[in-house]
Amino acid sequence: MSDEVTLRPATPADAAALLSLLGQLAQETPFLLTDIADLQVAVDVEAAQLQQLAQADNNVLFVAVLGDELVGMARVTASAAPEIQHIGEIGVAVLHEFWGYGLGTALLEEVLAWAQANPLIRRLELTVQERNQRAYQLYQKLDFQVEGKSARGFYDTEDGFQTLIRMARLIDHQ
Repeated sequence: MSDEVTLRPATPADAAALLSLLGQLAQETPFLLTDIADLQVAVDVEAAQLQQLAQADNNVLFVAVLGDELVGMARVTASAAPEIQHIGEIGVAVLHEFWGYGLGTALLEEVLAWAQANPLIRRLELTVQERNQRAYQLYQKLDFQVEGKSARGFYDTEDGFQTLIRMARLIDHQ
């Protein structure tokens, strides 16, 4: 097994591994802003969603792969509506075991390179919990700007209400 992590776009063949990754992420980090019920889909349904994603010009899902295991992911989701198809919502997650190795940075830089090369994408947005300082500092380092905060924007069953920070980066094409 190689000990080098590679980044690549996800394919429908990644459906089972992606669901496994998301399940593990949901168990080990309080920072995901997703409903656990969203992760409980059948592998064939996830594969179909990945196929649909691959066919959309303004959506992408990159996975970080170590050997044959997915250890992280970064997703950009955008609407098909012409008025807002230029806005991509980012989600990034890395298994706790791989924190501190620059994998989140590498995934986000892959997203930024993709966005720069994509003629449709002109704005990237994300939401981060204020207590997640590691992610917040990464986004700042990569020139995402704070656009607002939402007090009590997220409820953690163990830690109570959390403030969310809304950030964005404009993409100017050369």
